[in-house]
Amino acid sequence: ESVVAEVRRMKEEPDSTPVVTYDSETNEIVVNGKQRIAPLDLRRLCRSPANDPKRVPEGIAPKQMVPLGRYAVQIIWSDGHQSLMPYRAFVEGYDK
Repeated sequence: ESVVAEVRRMKEEPDSTPVVTYDSETNEIVVNGKQRIAPLDLRRLCRSPANDPKRVPEGIAPKQMVPLGRYAVQIIWSDGHQSLMPYRAFVEGYDK
């Protein structure tokens, strides 16, 4: 049922997938050119059982970010950890 709803939404709405990039000069993750998040703060939101939010290294940075449709972005971090971050967990106003 949720797949059918998502396909319907894709047909009815223009592409509303958030654009997530990393600005290495400011060490910030940028969402849609407006919202800025420190990599450390985003990594602490990761709910992977392999992630301990209290033990994230201070200098953490994303090495690769791969969008996974309108649902999430996969992030490979500088310490080797991989996160699957649903957009609704960190993109302001994203509730799809």
